[in-house]
Amino acid sequence: MIRRVYAQGFKGLDFDQPLAPHTVIVGRVGSGKSSRALALALAATGSLPGLARNNDILSAIGNGDRLLVGIEFDNGSTFEREFRRKPKNGAVTSSCRVNDEPVAKNLFELELDRMGVCIADAAAFLALSDSKKIDELFRLFPPAGDVRGLNADIAKVKAAISEIEGNIRAKEQSCKSLTETLSRMQLPPATLPEIQAEIAKAEREYQEARDEIARERARLELEAGEAAGHMAATPPEQLPLDLMRAGDASAAENPQDSRPTANAEGDDAAADRAAQALERVLSALERAGCEGCAARMVLRRELRQLRLRHGA
Repeated sequence: MIRRVYAQGFKGLDFDQPLAPHTVIVGRVGSGKSSRALALALAATGSLPGLARNNDILSAIGNGDRLLVGIEFDNGSTFEREFRRKPKNGAVTSSCRVNDEPVAKNLFELELDRMGVCIADAAAFLALSDSKKIDELFRLFPPAGDVRGLNADIAKVKAAISEIEGNIRAKEQSCKSLTETLSRMQLPPATLPEIQAEIAKAEREYQEARDEIARERARLELEAGEAAGHMAATPPEQLPLDLMRAGDASAAENPQDSRPTANAEGDDAAADRAAQALERVLSALERAGCEGCAARMVLRRELRQLRLRHGA
């Protein structure tokens, strides 16, 4: 495990930072937080994101013509990289040392691999998808538990999230449809209480009209009944003119019946004319739609009694 990272001339800073299994570095802007992480990555890999050539590295983060970065493991071994600019031609060279002994670059990297060094590229990590990030974290920090079970749980949670998102989209679409429907509705200008008052007023007027019709019909039926009763009790010579004319017409059609006879024959003729008049009134009431009114029943009763009295 790496327990220390140090540098000289790194962005104008010299530092020696102890490290623990889990280290969090905090501080104000420009205090060197990212410089420590970049120094560790440069010592382990020999490059930085976007800076692969020695000249670019020294020009970007070096201080003058020399830059040194190094790491120390918990067994005391140190690995250092040094970048120098030659004063004659300005070319930048790099050298590697292990425990202060110069070694070739390939042997340096081989020893780092034997020590189990694994450096993660933050920029490359952030560019990965969520599932790839999880795989990379498992690779860097192998879990001791059931990874397959964890993946199954993650898949279930993702499925639940997808279902919830689908429900949300469906509800949003329903809300949109309802909003469009409401916007197209032509609501009356009056408020609901005003509309209810108008309905109640119309219902009262309708009921009053029905009551008035019922009263008028009862009055007409009563008048018709009284008229029928009066007509049945009135002698033929006192009947109205139209009924007298109806009787005269009947007599004209039957001249033999109009000859003077005994009193009984005269009474029978008068009764017959009264019956005919009642039948015409009864027919008129039926044509007027008075099928079950009181006047019609009274007329029928009087007509029946008249016929019984005179043996018709």
